[in-house]
Amino acid sequence: MQLVRWTVVAWLTLAFSAQAADWKPLSREQALEQIRSEHADRRRLAYGRLAEVGTLEDVPVVLAGLWDEEALVRGMAEQVVWGIWMRTGDSIIDPMFQSGITLITENEPAAAIEKLNSVIELRPEFAEAWNRRGDAWASAGDEARALADYTHTIELNPYHFGALESCGRIWFERREARKAADFFRRAVEINPNLWNVVEALRKLTEILENDRI
Repeated sequence: MQLVRWTVVAWLTLAFSAQAADWKPLSREQALEQIRSEHADRRRLAYGRLAEVGTLEDVPVVLAGLWDEEALVRGMAEQVVWGIWMRTGDSIIDPMFQSGITLITENEPAAAIEKLNSVIELRPEFAEAWNRRGDAWASAGDEARALADYTHTIELNPYHFGALESCGRIWFERREARKAADFFRRAVEINPNLWNVVEALRKLTEILENDRI
């Protein structure tokens, strides 16, 4: 009886080993196709792969995942989008950019701006560098320059719900309710999972409607 058990175990081991040897990760094209699957586990697998191999041209397709019926898939899709936006694939620029982000988190906006200036000089079409420099300007208390950088981010990347949200918050702080509501609305039309923005937009909409009464 024990010999039979060991024979079965050996067969299963060989079978799984053969499957592992034959297994290959999804290609980018396969992952883009699989995010449309009716099976949530397949969609999750596809988004996980796109986090590694997705490109800027994939973003319009990936954004559809922000409206997925499953919360985990929506979260993964958002992480994929941010991951794509935050890398250039350049071995010199990417570390400089990450250093700039670190300086922002360490509350060193002046140093962050200097670092991000260098990134923008080397890669002016890199939208996320403008967005993060906007964050640095905002941290330094310069709303005008922050707003200018966020606006340019949106010009480079019209899908950038983060920059749209940031513009909305600046206009909100300036008590420009209509402008704030416009940016917030554009942000949630792209990403409905920005719950704080959704709530802020709801309140602004009520205020604007009452002003018309």
